[in-house]
Amino acid sequence: MAKGALSGLKVLEFSDFISGSYCTKLMADLGADVIKIEKPGPGDSARSWGPFPGDKPHPEKSGLFLFLNTNKSSITLDVKSEPGRGVFNRLIEWADVLIENYPRRYMVKLGLSYHKLKKIKPSLIMTSITPFGHTGPYKDFKGCDLISSHTSSEAFGNPAEGVHDMESYSPLKGPVHAADFMTGLTAAASTISAVLSLQRYNSGRHIDISAQEALASVTRQELAFCLCEGLYPTRQMGRKRVGGFLYPCKDGYVCIWIGPHWQKLVTMMGNPDWTQAELFKNPATRAEHQDDCNKLIELWTREYTMAEIDRLGMEYDVPLAPVRTVKELVNDEQLAYRSFFVEIDHPVAGRCKYPGAPYKLSGTPWEIKRPAPLLGEQNTEIYGRLLGYNRRELAKMKQAGII
Repeated sequence: MAKGALSGLKVLEFSDFISGSYCTKLMADLGADVIKIEKPGPGDSARSWGPFPGDKPHPEKSGLFLFLNTNKSSITLDVKSEPGRGVFNRLIEWADVLIENYPRRYMVKLGLSYHKLKKIKPSLIMTSITPFGHTGPYKDFKGCDLISSHTSSEAFGNPAEGVHDMESYSPLKGPVHAADFMTGLTAAASTISAVLSLQRYNSGRHIDISAQEALASVTRQELAFCLCEGLYPTRQMGRKRVGGFLYPCKDGYVCIWIGPHWQKLVTMMGNPDWTQAELFKNPATRAEHQDDCNKLIELWTREYTMAEIDRLGMEYDVPLAPVRTVKELVNDEQLAYRSFFVEIDHPVAGRCKYPGAPYKLSGTPWEIKRPAPLLGEQNTEIYGRLLGYNRRELAKMKQAGII
């Protein structure tokens, strides 16, 4: 069996909910040895977050938790207690990487800042994920997915086409917890880059991840127009002048990218008379009247189904795509061919289907070797085999609420 791309990398996860868990999931699924620290009792907050099979809440059946924590080991540890911090420090000696997403002041109060931990393990790579980073006037502000979306302006550009009544329709954040996932992805990429540098320089690193910046770095083109041209976009319908546009059709919507493909689109629509008007033939004036242009294109798209327009797009070389529902995505033949969705057996939740990796590695393949762990499932293994505690010591620690 081929080794994973990150086999041999030892990662300690001290985080809660999504951003930190997704960061370490990406590494665990590539072969890293990840130990996840959870609070004794309730465990990670994601355990209480749905969806649940049969819509029946259960700490071992959260679809979110099961997805985020494949290939990991779970231990319970009360890091707020002095004995718990002692155990934590021993785990730091084992780890190559620490991923945490707790408030800066909380980590300092616990004595778990990078300044303190690097004295225990000078080569430690520590990635800290917070709403606004560890510096600046917002460094101690609380945050969440909703706040990250709005403070980064990501929500301002949604919906991209704008709205008719800005007073009644507020900006929309990305679906579900997209901001948290994007932050976790950013953390994973920067952490792996630090791991590569460790091989060359053999010195530790502290990576300061700001969720606001993670979202701002991938925000829509409105930011580019602001920075390059000094233009401040509005949310008014018709504001969008370039890129892909949504058009209704008989059974849904299609997204068509006009850009340099205008003439191909005109041919695909059968060369309607209105396209010959100078107003629309000239790219500059067409952009100024894009809303009027879109209304005329819509008259054409409403005459066809998504599948019909999709076939026409391929025939006339026009970049477009039907807007898929989640149900259609799950049954997509392209994803099925590439085995994107994977089924995993869990001892409590049973057999469930999950999204797989969005890439294929030829030599070091991505793989789900084991499902998400039960709460504290590896306590005996980690505390006993790895750290050397005997059964009597473990019993006392459990009785005292340390583990």
